[in-house]
Amino acid sequence: MNTNEIPLINVPYPPELTVEDILSRRSEEKLRLRAPNQFFIYRLAYIRELKKIIGESISMTRISPQISSSWSREPPEVKQAYKNLSGLTENRLKEMRKNDTPIFIHENFSSPPPPPSQPDDNIMINDVPFYPYSDYFCDDYFYDYYNNCYYSC
Repeated sequence: MNTNEIPLINVPYPPELTVEDILSRRSEEKLRLRAPNQFFIYRLAYIRELKKIIGESISMTRISPQISSSWSREPPEVKQAYKNLSGLTENRLKEMRKNDTPIFIHENFSSPPPPPSQPDDNIMINDVPFYPYSDYFCDDYFYDYYNNCYYSC
């Protein structure tokens, strides 16, 4: 067989894949996601059959068009069988999530107090109280000791 040639595949009907086959490929994080839909399960079955024939992996970009074309030619009963397998997988995931007891971690989420700031030699600290500007009356300018600047009236 030519290395560029991909053989025609007959995907098993009824599906040979089991719910355990599908879920065993998932990481712990992905077990919290929804089950793959009927097409993704069909694609998995197609890839398995292809590997049986050629014995190696082929890039998905090369075989995706053929998988899609094969899926579109399948009769409704084949599509329904893969849809049922998707539903069984989703039910199994729900059961696993229900039996999975949550772990509560109790932490004190209050922020630690900020470290004391070191005095900067360039900053002069005045203990002058701040008064609202409306309390000032001046002809032209007044000096704001708190902000260390002049304001015009």
